[in-house]
Amino acid sequence: MEFEDAGEVSVDLQIWGKSRGLDEERYPLVCHLLDAAAAMRILWRDVVSAGMRRWLARQMEVTVDHAGRLLEFWAGLHDIGKITPSFQRQVSVPHGYPLSPDDRKVGHDVAAHLWLASALQQAGYADGRRTPVARLVAQLLGGHHGCFHEVDPGKVRLEKRPYLGIGNGLWDEQRTATLKTVQSVLGSPEPPPQIGRDAAVLACGLIILADWLASQIPFIKRRLKHRPVSGDLASLRSFFRGSLAEAPKLVADAGLMRLRLRGGSFEQEFPFPPNALQAGIAEKLPGLVTGPGLLMIAAPMGTGKTETAFHAARIIGDVAGTSGIYVALPTMATADQMYRRLSEYLGRRSPDPAALTLLHGMAWLSPIYSMLEGKEQAEDAGEVSSDDEWLRTAVTEWLLGAKRGLLAPAAVGTIDQALLAVLPVRHNVLRMLGLAHKTVIIDEVHAFSPYMRKLLAILLSWLGQLGAPVVLLSATLPRHVAQELSAAYLGRDGNAAPPDLEQTYPSWTYVQRDMPKPVTEAVPVPEKDRRELAVSLRPLTIREGDLVDRLPALRTELQPLVEEGGCAAVICTTVAQAQETYRALRGWFADLAEAGHEPPELRLLHSRFPAQQREKITNKVIAAFGKNGKRAKPSVLVATQVIEQSLDVDFDLVISDLAPMELLLQRAGRGHRHKGNDKSRPGWAATPRLVVLTAPGGDTPRIPEAWKYVYPHASLIRAQRLLTKQGADPISIPDHVQGMVDSANPGDGIGPEDPLLEGFESAEIERIGANLVELQAADMLGIDTPESLKHLHRITDREVSEELVSTRFDADSVRVLPCFVDQDGTYRLGAADGPSFPQPNEQGRFTRAQRAAVMRHTIPLRAKLVEGRGEANKPPEEWGKEPHLQNLVLLPHRVAENGQIETVCIRDQVFLLDSEQGLLIEKK
Repeated sequence: MEFEDAGEVSVDLQIWGKSRGLDEERYPLVCHLLDAAAAMRILWRDVVSAGMRRWLARQMEVTVDHAGRLLEFWAGLHDIGKITPSFQRQVSVPHGYPLSPDDRKVGHDVAAHLWLASALQQAGYADGRRTPVARLVAQLLGGHHGCFHEVDPGKVRLEKRPYLGIGNGLWDEQRTATLKTVQSVLGSPEPPPQIGRDAAVLACGLIILADWLASQIPFIKRRLKHRPVSGDLASLRSFFRGSLAEAPKLVADAGLMRLRLRGGSFEQEFPFPPNALQAGIAEKLPGLVTGPGLLMIAAPMGTGKTETAFHAARIIGDVAGTSGIYVALPTMATADQMYRRLSEYLGRRSPDPAALTLLHGMAWLSPIYSMLEGKEQAEDAGEVSSDDEWLRTAVTEWLLGAKRGLLAPAAVGTIDQALLAVLPVRHNVLRMLGLAHKTVIIDEVHAFSPYMRKLLAILLSWLGQLGAPVVLLSATLPRHVAQELSAAYLGRDGNAAPPDLEQTYPSWTYVQRDMPKPVTEAVPVPEKDRRELAVSLRPLTIREGDLVDRLPALRTELQPLVEEGGCAAVICTTVAQAQETYRALRGWFADLAEAGHEPPELRLLHSRFPAQQREKITNKVIAAFGKNGKRAKPSVLVATQVIEQSLDVDFDLVISDLAPMELLLQRAGRGHRHKGNDKSRPGWAATPRLVVLTAPGGDTPRIPEAWKYVYPHASLIRAQRLLTKQGADPISIPDHVQGMVDSANPGDGIGPEDPLLEGFESAEIERIGANLVELQAADMLGIDTPESLKHLHRITDREVSEELVSTRFDADSVRVLPCFVDQDGTYRLGAADGPSFPQPNEQGRFTRAQRAAVMRHTIPLRAKLVEGRGEANKPPEEWGKEPHLQNLVLLPHRVAENGQIETVCIRDQVFLLDSEQGLLIEKK
């Protein structure tokens, strides 16, 4: 395709594209378009992975070089909708351009979509075999603000354009001149024969990235000095050469690059010899990999799955042509720990310094971002020029937060950051882009609810289609879950037969879309690594009001620890029960002290401590019970599920409330975890042992309501009956694990006739029904899979924000700020004599340190617990412009004249921040 030079109508440099932050100057639109094209050329050359470049080229049925030139051209058209009266009149309309009182206000992204559909057809874009190429390219360009639009440009007649805010006459002439000029400057690339909707998603993500890079105010100010004096083709070609010269630094300064990892054996990558799992994958996986694939690893706790995943990701990534890593974890705490491990690995294996980001809601409080402390100018350094308020917010988040962070060459974060790519939120295509050119490692898959697992299946279908390798890690992986996830990656819909997996435990399975069948390899377990886990069942007493009395059982089980030393973990189902258990043990230990016996140390850890206090407690727990912990004194830790996945800790004894079978096995892995501690264990703890606090009633257990609220009733019945059936026989690790996990997790196909649920059939029906509700919610909220995607606008919804959707089912949460109000009305943080609330500067802004000081005192809480909150629970008015502070829920504790702290009441809930136990919540 070749247009004649646009000499008939020169580009009008009065048509402005950027104004914000430019000191009353206007940046010509065509200059910004050429800047974006220049940024795209460097992104394609230096950042986009080889695998993604090949994949996009195949989807367009062109060469890799041609695909890059097309993306440059499209990036050079993304803002062409700004040549409209509705946009230009925001600041100043160039002289002579017609205006009408009937002009509607239309977003320039929508205007680009409407106009380009017909303009690209006139430029030679024909319909492909599967998709209307011109309309699809117009739609992806109209989505450059992160949201695709459902409009049919074919129904928009020329005479209607003025009434849509697009304008005709001189407006149309300028749009055409700009299109022809950009095309000529960029070498007039031929239209693609074809482009799929999945390729349009990635193309849109790349164009958003190029636009954001080229929209940074410091860059625009530098380019303003070189803006052309004329809109003729020669001048604009010269300007583009200047933009192209600056673009490599622009991209590099943003921290964007390809991650390179040195090749080598496992022994070269890690400073220790491989175990059986690691050696098997290192030896056999290279012979299986011919392209992107899915590797699933199911192995016991403490078998080095993380190092195995790093090594495997490098092997698959090298063949698939990816150039980055994202490690997804279930919690913020696990992500924080993984950040350090991946950083050490990259430090050894990457020849170039590579940006490594940490991604979760509180990542900005992490010490790794402390270099921003006191450097508020860093927030302005990357400020973007845009006349759309929401875009300024989004870009700021990209530069310093999650939306930018997922585009870094390496990243660690929660699974939520990845699942947002398959929810219909604005800029999800940018998240998809960030994942698609990486190898994605997802840990602790067994911890996912049906809702999260369904979203994960949608994500896997996209990653499989886009050619991104995935490594899934799990301590225990039920067969039906492994089949479901592998089918999703292979692109099989729910009606197709799932892949036949020959699962053993421990094992690993590898699948590719072009493989005839999955390959599963059993992992031999040396005799020295086998364990016989003794399990003791201790029925509890349930008092009036459904209160669980653990103390009698705990006194019996912990007596040897009191007499001979050692350490134990007591894991409770709810925070309130953990607090109650802590108080009961504290009373017993106080009695011991009064009787002249030295009591064990007692610690409490759960999610309802203020953030900084929880961090301090966690660090002390790791120091005491971690791999090289100081275990000299007898100690007991009372905790909730937070130690299930978050901490690498080792106890002589684990005592746990009844829980689903796979979680009990996970918790048992917190006992006798590190062989280096075996010599120091007391005699009573010579062998691994798990004590399960069960419901009373024997074979017809009466499960406490609080336990059924957290876990499915049927799962608890199955676990208790499986353990009862096991009797005094120990559980052989790993031989018994897969069978027990599969028996406890039959999927939704067995139905209420399961013999393990005899007498509790209604509980199974309830479980299946609850699962279906979660699956339907994920189906309704999640985006279409690539195989079922018919309309690109279904990918996003402009009415849906990240605050309105959840990656976890029924997990609507808020952050509460317990604070203290003294007699003169001063609000204080942390304690009655703590620091007062921070005050903004003259510009109404807070420093990062001030924001962090507040957030470190906050606690995550289910939103239902603070329903009915009133004016007293709203943050100060001056916090209203701070994204991190504006939605906090205050829990103001009044301090009486005598120093007494008053509780906080919200509807029927009573709150009290206790310095030792965290936030206490009771009903009135």
